[in-house]
Amino acid sequence: MGNLLKIFFLLILFPIVIIAQSSKKNYEYNIDLLHMKNDEVMVSFTPPKNNLEKGKFIIPKLVPGFYQAMNFGQSVSDVIATDKNGKKIRTERLDKNSWMVNDLKHVKKISYLVTDGWDSLQQNTDGAKSAGSTFKKDSVFVINYNSLVGYFEEMKDAPYEISINKNKDFYASSALDYKKKNDSTDIVWAKDYRKLVDSPVLYCVPDTTWLKIGTTEVLVSFYNNKERHYSQKIADHIKTILENQKAYLGGKLPVDKYAFLIYFETSKERGSIADGLEHSRSTVCLYRSGNMNFLPDALNRVAAHEFFHIITPLHIHSGEIQHYDFLNPTMSEHLWLYEGMTEYATIHMPIKQKMISLADFEKKLEEKIQGMKEFDNTLSFTELSKNAMERQDQYMNFYQKGPLLGLCLDIKLRELSGGKMGTQDLMQRLMKKYGEDKYFNDNDLFDEITKMTYPEIRTFFKDFIEGTKPIPLKEYLAKVGFTYDETTGKIGTLVNPDSKQIALRKAWIDQ
Repeated sequence: MGNLLKIFFLLILFPIVIIAQSSKKNYEYNIDLLHMKNDEVMVSFTPPKNNLEKGKFIIPKLVPGFYQAMNFGQSVSDVIATDKNGKKIRTERLDKNSWMVNDLKHVKKISYLVTDGWDSLQQNTDGAKSAGSTFKKDSVFVINYNSLVGYFEEMKDAPYEISINKNKDFYASSALDYKKKNDSTDIVWAKDYRKLVDSPVLYCVPDTTWLKIGTTEVLVSFYNNKERHYSQKIADHIKTILENQKAYLGGKLPVDKYAFLIYFETSKERGSIADGLEHSRSTVCLYRSGNMNFLPDALNRVAAHEFFHIITPLHIHSGEIQHYDFLNPTMSEHLWLYEGMTEYATIHMPIKQKMISLADFEKKLEEKIQGMKEFDNTLSFTELSKNAMERQDQYMNFYQKGPLLGLCLDIKLRELSGGKMGTQDLMQRLMKKYGEDKYFNDNDLFDEITKMTYPEIRTFFKDFIEGTKPIPLKEYLAKVGFTYDETTGKIGTLVNPDSKQIALRKAWIDQ
């Protein structure tokens, strides 16, 4: 009986020991949204258990999706480290975004204050506001964790447990799952810093609508200080496009949950402001205008592009993204894939799914061609991608020339395969080979795609993406029965296409 009792108590105590040991490996954060002073939020945390004499604490200089220094550390002040007895341990600010913390192995708690990055969308601040945070006590909090939470360079991959003190009526809208500890405290967990930063949250009195798109739950969360019941209208508008995206991607979306976080600021001034940032499982959309009439159509366009980012870079990405350096990142050379191919899917999906007419599709291609002409098209796309921070003047060409490269790649693949394979199939194959937790090497991607497809595709990459040859739009569009006037930029359809052109166009856009 004694041995049975010992076994019983071991079974009861053992899980507790495991949990305690496990928690010591986490960053344990507390963010207080209730007791704000001077528009500042108090943040504190216990670092993971370690034996370090010192450590470099970092708040990001940059974040994925933007290609300019944003210096979120500028909003952080009064960094204080203490041991278990409350005695201060010396810290030293190294630059705008990093601090050296001495005797880190004995640090029990680090605390600091954070000011918000923007109070109004009209406010002239450096960088895009959708990557920052705003704190409006008893009203709304848009939180990007890269502006509140940091990491030690020596402990980059530790999990995060975040405890948030908030208004009891507030709801956390996010792609992450927030659990209620009590009426005024939520807890959320992320497996590492990249996952945490990739999952912003909108805290406010809820105006939310859930959509079920196949097996994927889509959250539409809306905030406006006057309109409280608008998320349903937005959800009704974007549901059709999400259903068609599911069909376009083979009938199943590769994520279980996705969140649209929409903040709308009412303005009496003329004109409007729009700002947004996509994430792997969510999108932050910020708008300011005199009325909301334009919003459903605007969000349709956002949903069409940003939702496709669940493919790339979520499931198809390089090591530079998997191990993103938030202080001094190395840029991947494959923005043609992350943004160009995403935008191509955005314009290809509606015609393939019969959501738009052939004339509308032709007009969209003409717009991309005209947009491309505003940039320097003698630049290599891989070189431009690696130097995206220095060449901001050319960055938007990834959304103009990029989808046109995708179009030619799609037609080439379908030509070589007799219509059986296109970029839709290529992206599915890349997802299966890599996936969310496996990255490709930047220098190997073109060769890997060639192995999956045809030798001629390597030449395509060499000529038009690594190289600087002009896109052969006239030649490729002719293959699918379209005409293209290079002087006027106008696209039309051949009056009498031959059987080969008809078959290839059918395989390409099902028209």
